[in-house]
Amino acid sequence: MKIRTGTLRAAIIGLTMLKCAAASASPAIDGARDSREETAIRALLTELVSWIDAEETYRATSRPISKIKFVDAGETVTAEGQEFIVADRTRGLYDEKKATIYLARPWSVDDPFDRSVLLHELAHHLQVNTRHWYCPQAMEWDAYRLQETWLVEHGIQSGFYWPAILLESSCSKRDHHPD
Repeated sequence: MKIRTGTLRAAIIGLTMLKCAAASASPAIDGARDSREETAIRALLTELVSWIDAEETYRATSRPISKIKFVDAGETVTAEGQEFIVADRTRGLYDEKKATIYLARPWSVDDPFDRSVLLHELAHHLQVNTRHWYCPQAMEWDAYRLQETWLVEHGIQSGFYWPAILLESSCSKRDHHPD
């Protein structure tokens, strides 16, 4: 069966729009400073999903993000059944079970690095149903790679320490020291 180019292009555009809508469909935004920030975050979600779609081949997810929640350094967050204390270096977390992205304050929609943190966590949301991952941390390499690519496109050097990211992305046991 021959498909005309225009029909194929329309189908691809339709799938991309479906993917964007599924990933960014009006999540609750808990802790936004005001309605302007909330509106800007919603627009940014759509923009970032489109960008990820152009960079990667993640399948569309029918599960939308349920919430974006802002947290402060020192606050305890329960994600994936574990408790995490938001430290100064922690900029974001993703909880697959709750479909929730946690962003550490201070965070600004106007700061490109802060936007890249949202992109990183959004990548995790899109990665979940993409393919088999041997362990959850295996997704980190791709998420950091996408984040760095986005930052470079915006003229920012990430400063990521790739050997540490490689170790963080490993599915091997974390503690190799004898008791």
